[in-house]
Amino acid sequence: MSENIIRTTNSLCPECKKLIPAVLVEDNGAVYMEKSCPDHGEFRPRVAKYARFYKDMANLYKLLSTPFPYKRDKTESCAFTTTLRCNMKCPICFAGDENRIMPHEMTLDEVKEQLEVIRDQGVMFKVHGGEPTVRDDIADIIRLVRESGNYPVMVTNTLKLEDFEYLKKLKESGLYAIGPSLDTLDDDAIYEQMRGMPLIAQRKKVLENLRKLDLKFLVFFVCLKGLNEDQLPKIMAMTRDYPEMYKVIVLAYMHRGHQGFSEDNEYTADETWDTIVNNSNLFSSVDELYSALKVNIIARALRNRYQCFNSQTILMPRSDRKEDGFDAKYWDGVIKRFEEMLPAHPKRARIYFLSRYVVDLIKKGFAKPLFNRFIMRKKELADTLIPANYYWLQFHTMYYPLNYDETMVKEFCPFISFNPGIKKHVSFCEYYNLHLNT
Repeated sequence: MSENIIRTTNSLCPECKKLIPAVLVEDNGAVYMEKSCPDHGEFRPRVAKYARFYKDMANLYKLLSTPFPYKRDKTESCAFTTTLRCNMKCPICFAGDENRIMPHEMTLDEVKEQLEVIRDQGVMFKVHGGEPTVRDDIADIIRLVRESGNYPVMVTNTLKLEDFEYLKKLKESGLYAIGPSLDTLDDDAIYEQMRGMPLIAQRKKVLENLRKLDLKFLVFFVCLKGLNEDQLPKIMAMTRDYPEMYKVIVLAYMHRGHQGFSEDNEYTADETWDTIVNNSNLFSSVDELYSALKVNIIARALRNRYQCFNSQTILMPRSDRKEDGFDAKYWDGVIKRFEEMLPAHPKRARIYFLSRYVVDLIKKGFAKPLFNRFIMRKKELADTLIPANYYWLQFHTMYYPLNYDETMVKEFCPFISFNPGIKKHVSFCEYYNLHLNT
């Protein structure tokens, strides 16, 4: 075992799914997870490209979580696996991999009863699958979620959304936004490899329907090494043409589908940072991008909210102009001073950071969104209460048995799975890895 131990956790054997001890170690500038199953031997997946950022994030979480612990009594977002059935056979799919079987698909009565736990909390309620539109009652599920005072966001392959009347019915039922997968804007060969069929024309039709209905959307971009990295800048540029597009989620490919690709095509979440730095005017280096991530990490933690290391978000100007982004040099100084103050004077440190954060946001045009959210209590999803000239960029990697990290999954995941019972506070990755039969 390596000597440069960063921390310990529990993980899973990729073969038998048994819970086993694991350590996160630094080796040659990267982070690896070392673990051993008594029946299936040793495993050593790489979990981060940049050990220096990973270690700094670990120290920051430790520093923040003592005075500002993660409050799990309020649900921030839900992920509802409506079904594992699907009308596509994507080679990269993780939802239907490893012959997973749902205990059962929740009925409308079960959904309605369970929604009472989060009534009127304004939760982002991800409705996904499999493919949620294969359920004949999906419009009723959406209606129940919206009537409960929450915001249904449907993660979908969009095949059925070419039908304008069908999409209109979903919106009329209360659909707040959709989350389509866009792996490319102009190369059907990429779709054929990643999704098993050409989809360029189909996606254009869906985008037309979304615009006609004035329906918000976020985009899931699966970044697959050696295939579609060059498409990410085009997806980001797309935000300038679609003001209703409020977030881009960069999903680093993890080899779970086991069809046509390999672990050589995998990305760690922080590897995708390089693509942003190399194709954007906002950041001169990965260090500057990491500073922007830290600003959001601290701002969330001061409200007792966290996300796992594999899911981090930054605010991006649609203009792609450096002057519209965060000033890395200024914020490096603010963060340094904040971290110095925090151990002895957490309340003072909080005021120091938030006062500068709010001033910076107001300069960026956030006065009205902040007023609407915190004073007027406007009934909108928080992610969408931002100026029209900004959007969210999220870097995300799923946990699966090879890289499963119990500490992150159980202590810092804000995405709670609706299926096992919202009161149990089982995270999405915990549900997929431990609760679905194989």
